Amino acid sequence: MNEDIYTQWSFYIQPIIILFGTVGSLLNQILFHRRKSLRTASCSLYFRSLSINDLLVLYIIVLSQWLNDQFHFDLTIKYLWYCKIQTYTTYCLYAISPYFLVLGCFDRLCRTSRHIQLRHIATVNMARQIRQIIIILIFVIHGHILFQFNIIHSMCTPINIFYFQFFAYFLLIFHSLLPPILMSIFCGCTLLLLYRRRQKQQHRYGLNIHSSHKRLRYRDYQLIKVLFLYVTTNILCTLPFAIVFLQYIYKYNSSPLLAIFVKFTGLLGNLNYCSSFYIYTLGTPLYRRELLHLIKTFR
Repeated sequence: MNEDIYTQWSFYIQPIIILFGTVGSLLNQILFHRRKSLRTASCSLYFRSLSINDLLVLYIIVLSQWLNDQFHFDLTIKYLWYCKIQTYTTYCLYAISPYFLVLGCFDRLCRTSRHIQLRHIATVNMARQIRQIIIILIFVIHGHILFQFNIIHSMCTPINIFYFQFFAYFLLIFHSLLPPILMSIFCGCTLLLLYRRRQKQQHRYGLNIHSSHKRLRYRDYQLIKVLFLYVTTNILCTLPFAIVFLQYIYKYNSSPLLAIFVKFTGLLGNLNYCSSFYIYTLGTPLYRRELLHLIKTFR
């Protein structure tokens, strides 16, 4: 396996990611604005924000990678300020989408809680404030990139091997492991609360549970299903890159093949930012029906 094989794969895969991701993100925005119950849900705000961030990833990061792969158009090796800003922006945007999903899982947990203080968190106004806080925190946490990257041997790279190693562990923990762990914890707790609530309702009312309660419970389970699908997708797409990148750091300059694998797993990681719409529509009947209704309106 050599650089030419990766370049050929990148030539076809990156534009496909951009195309499908753009269509999916735009359809997500339309679907979540069509129905009032979805438009006014705090969880939907996180999903809409995620779609916007996915578009930024596609056109700021993925498109830049494609131009560099195919035409060697890389300003990060020419201007130091661009090297720092582009690298900083890249990893911040990469992190925002998975942590919006974490917020979506936390929102579902708060919504199913018996405590009114927690349910108050699952409102649109609170969701807007929490979203802003998380974005600020992500940009602050990644601030070290601005001071530790430089142009060395015509490459925008960390200034020394010690920071390189720290950066690899940082990506593994903060980008690849922590989001799915938090998602799993919040989704698991939510499912447990929903199960206990159903058991109490059946014990109190027998088998005659009101139809409105059934619809709400069904919608909650659908959202949880979407979130669990996202957890799986996030792990499959991001974890390979973090692991291979960590191995590459410890075998730096001694294994050229690992450098190619880093690029290939980077392609896999980009798939994570074009999949949200297809997880919604293919994963749950609720969003498939919304998509069908949308298609019928254009006939």
